[in-house]
Amino acid sequence: MTISFSGIGSGLPIDEWITALVKLEQNKVDALSKDKEALQKKQTTLNTLKSQYSAVQTATQKLTDSLYGAGSDIFSKVNVSASDTSVVTATVTQYATPSSFDLEVYKLATATKKQSFQHDALRNSSSKLSELGVTTSGNFEINGATINVSPYMTIDSLVYQINNSSQANVKASLSKGHLVIESRENGAKEIEITGTDLVDGTHNFAELLGLQDTSTSRSTDKLDGLTSGSVTLADLGVTKDSAVFKINEAEIAVRSDMTVDQFISAVNSSSAGVTASLDEGRLVFENKAGNTEPITFGGDNVTDTKSLSELLGLDDRMTFGSNAEYSIDGVKKTATSNILSSDDTGILGLSLELLTTTDGEAVTLDIERDYDSEAPLTALQSFVEAFNKLIKETDTNTDAENGGILTGENNLVTIRNNLRSMITSPIDNPGVYKSLADIGITTGAPGLDVSADTTQLVIDKDKFIEAFEKSPASVKALLVGDNTGGNTVNGVMQEVQEKLKPALDAKGGYFTARTESLTSQIKNLSNKIDKKQEYVYSYQERLTKQFNYMDQMIAQMNAQFSQMQQQLKSIGVEVGG
Repeated sequence: MTISFSGIGSGLPIDEWITALVKLEQNKVDALSKDKEALQKKQTTLNTLKSQYSAVQTATQKLTDSLYGAGSDIFSKVNVSASDTSVVTATVTQYATPSSFDLEVYKLATATKKQSFQHDALRNSSSKLSELGVTTSGNFEINGATINVSPYMTIDSLVYQINNSSQANVKASLSKGHLVIESRENGAKEIEITGTDLVDGTHNFAELLGLQDTSTSRSTDKLDGLTSGSVTLADLGVTKDSAVFKINEAEIAVRSDMTVDQFISAVNSSSAGVTASLDEGRLVFENKAGNTEPITFGGDNVTDTKSLSELLGLDDRMTFGSNAEYSIDGVKKTATSNILSSDDTGILGLSLELLTTTDGEAVTLDIERDYDSEAPLTALQSFVEAFNKLIKETDTNTDAENGGILTGENNLVTIRNNLRSMITSPIDNPGVYKSLADIGITTGAPGLDVSADTTQLVIDKDKFIEAFEKSPASVKALLVGDNTGGNTVNGVMQEVQEKLKPALDAKGGYFTARTESLTSQIKNLSNKIDKKQEYVYSYQERLTKQFNYMDQMIAQMNAQFSQMQQQLKSIGVEVGG
């Protein structure tokens, strides 16, 4: 609000008078504002103190939670050992129960792997796809993920695109002239590689590289000698006069002088449950209708070093993944991974990583729970730090001699004193230790008597560890009591929690009550300040109008007096002197 002052007509210091009068009223508003500010500072201080009291409560709960089950027990540590760490790596959580198990590993989980036909261009990642026979751009799919190809794309770019597809969920790499596609997950999972776009005028990319095979449809590498059914197996590299070839465990007799057509006929008439055919330099094997089992190969070597399936490139290009097979205490289980969670092991808190098979020699796993001083000591240090801060801040803010902002908060001082007294007093518990001083927690320097006139707690780490090693159960009983045997006995930390309730209780606790009271006082003062300030503005406006009117009246009277002087002077009468 803008108010202009005058005094021009009368020459009186009207603006100074108005300013002085308004200031008297504004001082009353400012005094209320200072009262409000003081209440706000008190409320802020109380909120800070409340967080410190809450920090002590949280620190006690870190210890008392040890009564609610093995998973929360910080007074002991669970360990697991394996009799042969070359077979398995074992880990446990706090929830594991002490026990012993025998583990046997029959088979590790493996991932399904597919390889392309062998091609010299696949020995160099900088080769262009055109060198593989790609003449036009197109797409193919791996597990439903679309992969783009073009004649000018490099092998490296193709591998990068495949590996960066989260939907495909496979790993691509080059190996000995093959493009290898491997599932990122172990287990008997099919890798589906399909495509509809022709990239060489006849085949899609998956067909061109021989990646479209499934576990129920297999084909050989493209062989230069495999031009017709009349060529012999000797033309393909078979050197043995007589050998056995297995498809799905069905045995098929092969000879080096056998023609490809004779070989195909022998396969088709066998009990293998597959159909063999010749397709542009490749032998293709497909399950017959109704047979959904993976096609497997085996048999005798047909050269000095290779079986027929190896010679023709059947084994190298398709490996169907398998699940891990193992037993725990004789109960056989399977898993799709060699990393077993507690759900896989069936044992709460126990996880395993299988490294190799046991070959009939069981590995013993021992889970043990031992007392451990490290975690409770750390928790106690956090408690002492929070407790000392609480005491210090409470004392500072309630110190009347030094102008503590919470001077007069007697209820707070009482809560503080009760807490401080309790923490240094002995308690009745079933252990050999009866007070914090017995385990190295005292007021003042280590070794100082607990009755010393000081407010801060100090931990003698060596004394605590010594007390813990001597009787860990007694340390635990002193700190968190005992809930076994049907009777619950409180420890120091539960007693601290009880002493904190008058301060932190959500309904009627000290901090809740004082916060609500201060909030109400601050709100009332705010309303009063607003009304007083409104009055000051209206008072200032009213004074201005009144003094302006007075100024005008004085100016008018002066004008009339001057006019009267002039008239008297005109008739010879002198006025004034």
